[in-house]
Amino acid sequence: MSNATCLRVNQSDLGDGWHNDSTLSPADDSDSEVRLNVPYALLEATVALMAIFGNTLVIVAFKTERRLRRRTNFYIVSLASADLLVGTLGIPFAILASIGIPRNLHACLFTISLLVVLCTISIFCLVAVSIDRYWAILHPLAYSRNMRTKTTLYIISMCWLVGSIIGFLPLFGWHEDPTEDACLFVKVMNYDYLVFLYLVTIIIPAVLLLAFYMHIYRVIVKQRKQILSVNSIDSRFTANLASMEDSNIAQSMRCSKRRTKKDNCNGTMLRVLRAAQNREVKATQNLSVIVLFFMICWMPLHTINCIVAFCPQCHIHAPVMLFVITLSHLNSALNPLLYAYHLKDFRAALKKLILSIFGIAPAVPQPAECVNCISTLAQQQQQQHHQIFHVA
Repeated sequence: MSNATCLRVNQSDLGDGWHNDSTLSPADDSDSEVRLNVPYALLEATVALMAIFGNTLVIVAFKTERRLRRRTNFYIVSLASADLLVGTLGIPFAILASIGIPRNLHACLFTISLLVVLCTISIFCLVAVSIDRYWAILHPLAYSRNMRTKTTLYIISMCWLVGSIIGFLPLFGWHEDPTEDACLFVKVMNYDYLVFLYLVTIIIPAVLLLAFYMHIYRVIVKQRKQILSVNSIDSRFTANLASMEDSNIAQSMRCSKRRTKKDNCNGTMLRVLRAAQNREVKATQNLSVIVLFFMICWMPLHTINCIVAFCPQCHIHAPVMLFVITLSHLNSALNPLLYAYHLKDFRAALKKLILSIFGIAPAVPQPAECVNCISTLAQQQQQQHHQIFHVA
């Protein structure tokens, strides 16, 4: 999920490696010789290969494993697709831009805009999946009733469409007319657009995501307290009923059997609901880690560009710029590791896929947990009511 802002390094002399002490200043552009920074190019190439390999595995695993095709995982695959484009197109364009290529203005604007598009799509997908988790936890019945796979695909499509529109604004005219025949970021990018981009893709989404996850946390704590309270009341009620005796022994035994069946039904409902809530909470926690990692990788680069937009005379050292640029690209390479570590289903699917690549037969999988807990709960209730009816 790369960004056009990475091209800001063009305004400094990066040919001396990571320890170059030159600074990034508009006044230095005319005197700087644009040369390829070999350590930077090699590191970017390594990151690109990691991004291509890891995200390709994620997409292939999603395609081959049917149990991964849940609504939340569609957002993960959308992120992996954007990261794959970063590895195949975004990082190579960034390396070319570091030496002022392409020379044609519209080609330069296209490479810059493509980098912006990929970052904007990624942050919009993260906001969308956070809203999805917010709805699923706060209004589970409405979410289960109204949310369908087609709806998820429609939301993802809108993220790509709106992200493309925002990212390609420089190509549509919101840019500067450079005087030099080189693809230099500071010469072609309008700083008002950078400020707009900083607000739309970083500040506003960060505030929204923080508000969503804080509210989700409070709701989770409240719901768990309610479930514990209901469980405690049900246990006391069952104990009181067990202590009551009826003069009619036969009727008492029959009622006891009915009561046992109903108590088992209530206990099963609580266990299933608690397990379903725990799965939703775990999914939300895992996604929050992915969102936090994205912000850590991208906020420094956007913040520096916004500072320079308001302070053109400010000097930013080249090694600092190279570090934040590589950090933003590294997000695309490390996201698959986050999926494998935090998402259990993806971890098992990726392990199976990698073993199959090396010709190793995977171990026999354990029986999968129920995917549709509401359907399972309904079936259990029907069976238990049927048993109670026969006992009566």
